[in-house]
Amino acid sequence: MSDSGELGLVPTIESTGGTEEVSEMADGVRIRIARFPEPKGKGAGTVLMLAGFTEFIEKGLESIAALRARGYGVITFDWRGQGLSDRLLPHRRKGHIPDMQHFLNDLEEVIRITRFAELPGPHVIMGHSMGGHLALRAAHDHPDLFERAILCAPMADILTGTWPRVAAYGVAKTAVRLGLGECFIPGAGPYVPGQMSYENNPLTTDRARFERIHEQIKINPDVALGGPTFAWVYSAFRSIRLVKRPSYLSQIRIPVLILSAGRERIVSNAGQRDVAAMLPDARLVSFAEGAHELLLECDAVRHAVWAEIDGFLEC
Repeated sequence: MSDSGELGLVPTIESTGGTEEVSEMADGVRIRIARFPEPKGKGAGTVLMLAGFTEFIEKGLESIAALRARGYGVITFDWRGQGLSDRLLPHRRKGHIPDMQHFLNDLEEVIRITRFAELPGPHVIMGHSMGGHLALRAAHDHPDLFERAILCAPMADILTGTWPRVAAYGVAKTAVRLGLGECFIPGAGPYVPGQMSYENNPLTTDRARFERIHEQIKINPDVALGGPTFAWVYSAFRSIRLVKRPSYLSQIRIPVLILSAGRERIVSNAGQRDVAAMLPDARLVSFAEGAHELLLECDAVRHAVWAEIDGFLEC
């Protein structure tokens, strides 16, 4: 039984207490930003929420509502190339980025535009999957801005299926150097409605929440995104290599909570354990029955996840 009806089937930014705007980055790319202020009389701090690959603001509204119920304000946005931010290729359903640094550049602008440092503290950075990876990079780059970091199934490394990791890296690198960086990787393609069934999905064991994701896309097909390009994968591998250096992670001094999915099929749990071991102050908690989207899981898993988050934030 799911409690996902708390927000209705398809919550909106406005119904969750937020406002949205579009801001132009230094290179002209327009980024969609959403602000959710602290509830009056409940000030607990402000969370900067970073979405994962293919995600869009509406997909995180249930989690944003949960944070606001706990007294937190939230800032979030659609990464360039995703959601309703500008796409980078004429084929708008290709997941593409030439370099993950471009994401971080946008993050810097969002922090500046929203005056995040001036919003009520403590300041927490929270990211899912790719967003969890980029949250680590942001925590490294801003040692005095965030007090805590929460990483939900972070992209500490990528599962490459039947391909050995070194082969997947080599193919992506070669494809980019041959001018094929904007092509889908083998097996990937554009988002096709109905192509992914609930029974075979790698994201969640909660049918209602799975269906809500696709209902949100049906309402606004412009948020849909398909698989990654060679350039996206090559950039992700390079960024992962940077982050997993002990000399890099040792500089992240804030407490970090890593939430790991026992039924993970997208990112590497072993990579998450490696990162946790190298961070000065990290706690890793695994949820045996949880799939990749831990915050969109069935209620039993989701409640256990929030119990860990609550304990971490109250320390």
